Amino acid sequence: MTGILPRTSEVWHWLWVLVEAGLASLWWVALAALTAVGVWVAAAVWWRRRAVRELAGRTRVELVPAATFDPELTEVGRVAGRLASVRSASGTLPRRAAAVRIRVAAGEEGRLHYWWEGPERSAGVLRQSGYRRVEVVAPRTRSERRWRIRFADAAPLKRGGSW
Repeated sequence: MTGILPRTSEVWHWLWVLVEAGLASLWWVALAALTAVGVWVAAAVWWRRRAVRELAGRTRVELVPAATFDPELTEVGRVAGRLASVRSASGTLPRRAAAVRIRVAAGEEGRLHYWWEGPERSAGVLRQSGYRRVEVVAPRTRSERRWRIRFADAAPLKRGGSW
C-alpha cells in the first residue's frame, strides 16, 4: 500500500508548484475578471437604455364598452390570454418595457373607459379587443399626466418598510 499513495512531502511540493504558477499568472486572472466586469456593465447600461427607449415609444388603445357590456367568463379568459401574448409578440425586450398596463376610468354618463398600453411592436395584438360590444378607438388625447394609484383607507408604506 505504500506505493499507491504519494508521500506528504510530494503533495506539498506539487501544491506549492501550483501556487507559484497561479501567482505568476495572477495578472491574467485579474485582467480577465476586469474584462468580464466591464462587459457586464456595458451590457447592463445598453439593456437599460433600450428599456427607456422602448418605454418612451409605447402605444395606447382605448376600449369603449357599450352600455350593455357584460362579458362571459370564457370571453374574459380569451382576452386575458391575448393580453398575455403581448410580451411574446413584442420580441426580446426588457421585462419592464414588454409589460402591458391596463387603465380603467369612469367617463361620461358613468360608462367605463379602458386603456391598454403596451410595446409599439405589439400594437396589432392590443388593437384586437376580443370582447363583443366593445369599440376599439385610438386615444383622443395623449395624456402627459402621470397617473397616481390611490387606495382608499390605506396608510402609505414607509420607504423600505415591510408589509
